[in-house]
Amino acid sequence: MISVHPYITLNNTKEALDYYKEVLGATDVTRMPVGPEQAEQFGVPADKAEEMTMHSQFNILGSTIMAADNFQKVEISYTGMSILLNVDAKDEKAMADAQAFWDHLDASGKVTVNMPYEKQFWGGAMGDFTDAYGIRWMLHAQ
Repeated sequence: MISVHPYITLNNTKEALDYYKEVLGATDVTRMPVGPEQAEQFGVPADKAEEMTMHSQFNILGSTIMAADNFQKVEISYTGMSILLNVDAKDEKAMADAQAFWDHLDASGKVTVNMPYEKQFWGGAMGDFTDAYGIRWMLHAQ
């Protein structure tokens, strides 16, 4: 079996993890800082290594997302790319969790809602938002 997980690059993953916990309800958050032995390899001053993130992962609505800091120092752009959180519309608990997720992030005022989460003409539900880091997310139930 093959799994696909979004792996995002951020300028400050440590900070972003706190945001994702607060706003998106991220759970099972793990973070591996750059160790002194990797600092030179990643081009990080040894005194800043602990603040940099070599790898992290977290779950949102049961989906695993991974992230690391921008060690290549290139401009980050997520234009044209979205992370889809797909919910089984036949699972009442999953649907309730999705609605609670949406209500929480919408009330936070810390995302840009591009499309409200609501029933769609095809019978499912969908919403779309952009987080504080420019990453576009879709919540979809079918």
